[in-house]
Amino acid sequence: GIRPEKFMTGQKIQVLDSATLAKYGDRSLGEFLSLQSPIVLKNYGGGQLASVAFRGTSASHTALLWNGININFPSLGQTDFSTVPLSGFDEMSLQYGSASSTVGTDAVGGSVLLRSQADFSGNAHKLRVGIRAETSENYNFNAAYRFHKTLASGYRISGKTAPYYSLVQHKFGTKPIQRGQQVLNVEPIRTAQAGITQDLYLLSPKHSLWSLNIWLNDHTLSIQPNRPELRENTAATALRTSLALQRKGTLVRFAYIFDETQYGKGPAPLPSTSAVHRLVLRGEQDLQFGKNQFKLGTEIMHLNGLLDGIIRKDEQRGDIYALARRNWSPRFSSSLNLRQAFVTGYNPPLAPALGSEWTLWKTDKYRLTWLASVARSYRVPTLNERYWKDLGNPDIRPESGWNKETGVQWQQRINAQSQFAFSATYFHNRIKDWTYWNPAKNYRVENLQEVVSKGWELDAKITGTIAKVQNEVRLYYAWTHASQQKEYGPYTADIVGKQLIYIPRHSAGANVLLRLSSWALDLQPQYQSRRYITFDHSGRSFDPFFIVNSRLAYTKPLKKAFVQCALTVQNLTDTLYPNVKQNAMPMRSFALQLTFGNL
Repeated sequence: GIRPEKFMTGQKIQVLDSATLAKYGDRSLGEFLSLQSPIVLKNYGGGQLASVAFRGTSASHTALLWNGININFPSLGQTDFSTVPLSGFDEMSLQYGSASSTVGTDAVGGSVLLRSQADFSGNAHKLRVGIRAETSENYNFNAAYRFHKTLASGYRISGKTAPYYSLVQHKFGTKPIQRGQQVLNVEPIRTAQAGITQDLYLLSPKHSLWSLNIWLNDHTLSIQPNRPELRENTAATALRTSLALQRKGTLVRFAYIFDETQYGKGPAPLPSTSAVHRLVLRGEQDLQFGKNQFKLGTEIMHLNGLLDGIIRKDEQRGDIYALARRNWSPRFSSSLNLRQAFVTGYNPPLAPALGSEWTLWKTDKYRLTWLASVARSYRVPTLNERYWKDLGNPDIRPESGWNKETGVQWQQRINAQSQFAFSATYFHNRIKDWTYWNPAKNYRVENLQEVVSKGWELDAKITGTIAKVQNEVRLYYAWTHASQQKEYGPYTADIVGKQLIYIPRHSAGANVLLRLSSWALDLQPQYQSRRYITFDHSGRSFDPFFIVNSRLAYTKPLKKAFVQCALTVQNLTDTLYPNVKQNAMPMRSFALQLTFGNL
């Protein structure tokens, strides 16, 4: 089938290859994104809730898709990225900006697309096993077994089984840490996670592909585990299943997803429980006529939710969408997309998108491309926003916005072994009816805010070989100004135009990879500017911080396999900094990782 990214013409797309994903198979998605992109990670602390903020938006403005299905919790409208292991999928794309026409709800600031992929190549049996131990008493295990076989009937089967387990404790003592004038508390935690992904594929001689994907995840978090009077416990269980048939240009997918969250506080808590069942049926048809490509689709969903253990709600949702792309010439292409969503009791807006890509200059060594797009976005209110006891608002309106972006991409072949690429993107995203848990009304949710997020993103990458050393260097920088645009109460005039909380104005980073024979060295510096923790910028803000992570690996080839030993140093600079709460993020720690495989 045609990938949805094909129709995101004119938008910034970052594709992470399978080799990069495999190298960081012991990490969570949140940790990985903080090392690979200018996306701001909002982390409540080591091993705690981690969410991402694309281009100054919030966690609920990010769509997370697994094999085409949005897996954000319907009750919360977001996903804890610390609970998503990299070993659970095979391919990933990051899409910046609004993509509601191709992705659906939640894709206001950006989207993350995760995919499982059939593999009928190479060895019939492939195994990869990794273990990791850290000085802060964090441990990780992940494994992946793949197989494929051709039957006498001509059918081919393929599969992948990937179990994982992690224990995070971040033990850096219990006393506050001081650096100069800054003193931050250490918050004891214990996080345990276990799960498994199971993928099965059946390919017929006529190239019809059946796929069954199952993902089971169980996650528990305890804050202050040794002090019952302060203890907070959170538990999340998720079962995601997908059965699909792809035949030529036709795709039919059925999915069942179950999410349950529990929260309790104190020595003997009565946990607050929310559980949501989802049934999803999707049909898509890909068509191609000459230079024109089309994707026509529809999706229907039934939700059954139990909120706070007492409020039961059923909801029906539906989407119809039409995506079109035309390659007018080898140098110019454009896309026009439309999506209309239907939700019980709501009327989300029509979401169109128009984009284009134009190669302005092309030679054997150089290529200059101009990109531009404009897209409407929407976000359907969550179940908690509508039905949460006392604080929910059944009259809440869907959010909507317009995202505009334009940029250039420069690609240059320096010589046979070296290449250089550079991109610059400007974006402007206006979001209306932004939902807000209003403290002036005991945190009852309302449509109060109108936010504009605008800025620049710069990205440069150079690859080559110098004196037998293979090098790959990537630099990225983002300037983001996200602010409230209108007053919504008598005391809100002083927040208009000011940067939203926890969003740095400047963020930058780099990935430096050096390879020599069997050795590989990774360096990953990161910088974030000052972050405000109050809407009116009163009181103390979070200071800028600079940290460096590093990884040194040695790979020993065997006859038909390999063994890799890697030493990782987290927070090499031993920087003391908070992220969202007034607690210290993890300090410097050392980890040893061993990986065996025949992939």
